[in-house]
Amino acid sequence: LARRARQAPEDTRARPLMRLLAPLLILCGAFGALLVTPPATPILGLDHQAFAGAAALAAILIWFLSRTRAADFTRVVGSVAVWAMLLVALVGAYSYRFEAADFLGRVASELMPSEPEVGRGGEVIVTRRLSGEFAVAGKVNGQRVTFLFDTGASVVVLTAADARRAGIDTSGLSFDVPVTTANGAAMAAEAGIDEIAVGPIVMHNVRALVARPGALEESLLGMSFLERLKSYTVERGRLILTAK
Repeated sequence: LARRARQAPEDTRARPLMRLLAPLLILCGAFGALLVTPPATPILGLDHQAFAGAAALAAILIWFLSRTRAADFTRVVGSVAVWAMLLVALVGAYSYRFEAADFLGRVASELMPSEPEVGRGGEVIVTRRLSGEFAVAGKVNGQRVTFLFDTGASVVVLTAADARRAGIDTSGLSFDVPVTTANGAAMAAEAGIDEIAVGPIVMHNVRALVARPGALEESLLGMSFLERLKSYTVERGRLILTAK
């Protein structure tokens, strides 16, 4: 027992020296390689600065692992893997930030259509829905209405509910006008709209139809509005409306 007691302090003192030996050997070897290699000649495919950084990193890593017990090694590796995955996820999110913003904008427009974006030149920009349609948030006679962009409709078509909300009396309308839209055929009644506003674009006395109750789920922004614009184009999944 006395012999073991005398050996224990010596072993305890020797362990720190052994832990430092491998990192020091790596640093000395790297320093020697830098001294004997011309500055313009790569070492292991790395320039001198990158080689020195890699050697220092390897020395620190070996020193750290030498101080880590076997029971803790798995936990350390797991923590490093988690942080590495988080770093990759952050880099990926930053690299695809514009695509992610476009995707989130489409989701938001699908769930709750908001006011359209207005460009620097006053043009109105609408993001395509996930279903492939453009939902255009506008106002009819000052009341909010969400339109579907539809070049197949010759005129603006309001649902009966939207027409009533905009102050149009639908009780006396005669639904005897057949209309064909991208959503299919429907019966509608002629009506006039005092004002339609989509962002800063405002038009007065717009020719329109009111669909029979239950015939349409959403109002349609048809050609009686679109043909009075300077232009309407679709670019990279966005509808751009430009006033004259």
